[in-house]
Order: sequence, then structure tokens, then C-alpha cells
Amino acid sequence: MRILIADDAADSRLILQRLLKKWGHEVLVAEDGAEAWQILEKDPVSFVITDWMMPHMDGAELCRRIRGSKRPNYVYVILLTAKDGKGDLVEGMECGADDFLNKPFDRGELQVRIRAGERILRLEKRLEDRNNELQETNLNLGRAYKRIEKDLQATADMQRRLLPDKDKEVPGVNFSWLFTPSTFVGGDIFNFFMLDKGKLGFYHLDVSGHGVPSAMLSVTLSKVLSPDPAQGSFLLGVGEGVSSRDVTPPNEVVAELNRRFQNDESMLYFTMVYGVLDLLTGKLEFTQAGHPCPVHLRKGFPPALLGNGGYPVGMLPDVEYDLKVTNIEIGEKLLLYSDGISECKNDAREEYGEGRILELVAGESAGPIDHLTALLEKDLRQWRGDKQYDDDISLLVIERSC
Repeated sequence: MRILIADDAADSRLILQRLLKKWGHEVLVAEDGAEAWQILEKDPVSFVITDWMMPHMDGAELCRRIRGSKRPNYVYVILLTAKDGKGDLVEGMECGADDFLNKPFDRGELQVRIRAGERILRLEKRLEDRNNELQETNLNLGRAYKRIEKDLQATADMQRRLLPDKDKEVPGVNFSWLFTPSTFVGGDIFNFFMLDKGKLGFYHLDVSGHGVPSAMLSVTLSKVLSPDPAQGSFLLGVGEGVSSRDVTPPNEVVAELNRRFQNDESMLYFTMVYGVLDLLTGKLEFTQAGHPCPVHLRKGFPPALLGNGGYPVGMLPDVEYDLKVTNIEIGEKLLLYSDGISECKNDAREEYGEGRILELVAGESAGPIDHLTALLEKDLRQWRGDKQYDDDISLLVIERSC
């Protein structure tokens, strides 16, 4: 170890120098505190043995300089002194000395004090190394988080591209929707599309859980629930030709999804409403699978809840699903939403609730659907406050216009 000696007494310096070299240390020598400070400014010495009483700069001031400087390494200081009063000890500690040794010093005691200082410096070095490792780990974690964040943002963009186009038009029907995932990506997904023979297919589903696993299943489901006949979509049944195939009843569609998505490993399941609306007659066929009940808005009538529950998809095998039938007249609306809305909690931990939804939309049966969506979004935001949503928020409104 390299040790700096600061002492204005030549004989004391010489004795210390010989002893330290004998014990295997490399020794630097200064005749007073000022010279010692000059050495410390240029040389990363970690151990100093200094006399207290010296001209130009005494040992106490040297300690204060060392402690007040921004050095890359800790400097252990032993203060040699003829003072032995309690007040002197306190003064030396306040200056920043680590240890004291009375003059004339005992060689064995000096060696023990140096070994104690070496142990502290080794501990300090290990702590410094660990801090450096932690800093490097934090940097690596930061870089990894940025990569993950970038990937999640790309996944979120992909998921949003799977949602209906805001400008998409279907003759005879209007649409409005809201989608706010609780994280970058969410488990909610919905869509609408033309099937065969003037019939509109639509779904709204909510995968259990949050984050990437739920989002990936929702993306998979959006692909499965594609009406493209060229891909052999099971949304269209068997007919005489591709262009004349019958539309698969909603309860059979949901039952097929339940058969395909039984997964004991992931434990993921999903709730959904899948329906088919005949745009010519207004006949609505739908199946509810553990999803919140759709809300039927009719002018002159209070909002009505459709359906009675059903089992979530992927939870239990061989479940039979009911087919519900009703009519959507021209000017009437159908509102589909996830439980992230009804179960959204305010600061008092109260749920938004199904009743609040019905109360809010009661006067909107004849109004534009975009206003209905904006109204619910605003009220929900006021209910939640500034906090992030605990669950995905999604809403799909369908209006038969002619």
C-alpha cells in the first residue's frame, strides 16, 4: 500500500519511513501539510499519516482539505499528536481524522492501526466496486427498458391498427368507439364487418389479465374473427358457393372459439359479445359469454340491458352458449363495453357501475353517437380523476341509421 507521511520533524519522518518500508509499504514523504496537500492533488494516495503540529498547514487543516475535496477515492487519515485531552480528540474527529496515535508512538500499535485502516479501505473499495456494478446494472436496465418500451409501443401501434377505421363507412349503420388500454397494450379488442347477404358482424371482447400476454391473445382473436372467406373463416357456414355461404349463428361461433382456446397453461380466458345484425330487417342475433350486457337505446324508452351472462370463453370445455334474438329499429343504438368501465373505481374505491352507465346514456337515444361516446369518456375521466385506469377501457356503439 502507498502511504503518505506528513511531518516537519526529520527524525520522526525517517523512523516512520523505515518502519513502513520494512512492513512492505511504498512511502511518500512531505515536510508539512502544504507539501502533503500538493502531493495529494497529483497522486491518488489513499492512506495518510500526519503530524498535528506543523508549519504552513497543520494536520487538522490537512484533514479538512482532504474531507472537503471531491476525490475519486477515500483517504484514510491517522493523526499523530502529543495532545491527549478529550477536547483535542473531539477537534481531531471534527476535522475528519479516522484514527489517532500519541507521540511518541508504539511500533506495534502503529502497525495495528495501519492494518485497521487497510481493512476499512478494502471495505470501501469493495463498496465502490459494488456501487459501480449497480450503476452499470442500472444503465443496462435503463437501456433494456427503453428497448422494451419501444417494442411495447410498436405492439400498441399494431394493436390500434387492428381496431376499426374511424372513417370506415357501412351503408345503413353508424359507429363510434373508445379505446384506452391501462398499459401500453391491452386485452380489449372489437371490430365490425360485413358478412354475407347484407348482414353485419361485430364483436367486443376482453381478455383476462393485463399487458402483453392479454394483448397477444386479443391480436390473435382479431385474426381468427376475420370474415375473409378466402381464409376459410368459420364466421361463414357451408353453402353452395363462397358468395352464397350462410352466416354462422353467433352461439356456434362462440362455441367454436371456446373449443379452440382451451389452454390450461396460460390460464387466459376472455369474455365477449358476438352478434350479427341484418341491416335489411333489423333482426339482431347475438351471444353473450361472460361479458357485460349490451345496452339497447330506443327513443322514448329507458335503456334496456340485453342478455343474461353466459360463461367466459376458454374457461370450461363443452359449454353451450345461448342465442339471443331481438330487433334494432332504424335510429336505435347498441352499446357494448368492457368491465373496465363498469368496475372503474374513484378515490373512494366506489365502482362506476352499470346503473351509472344507464343513467348517463338515458337521454342520448336520439343524439349523435359521437356525442354519446365523448360524454361517457368525459364522465368516466372525472370519476377516475388523474389516476391511470386499473383496467382497459373500451366502448363500441352501433346505430342502425336506415
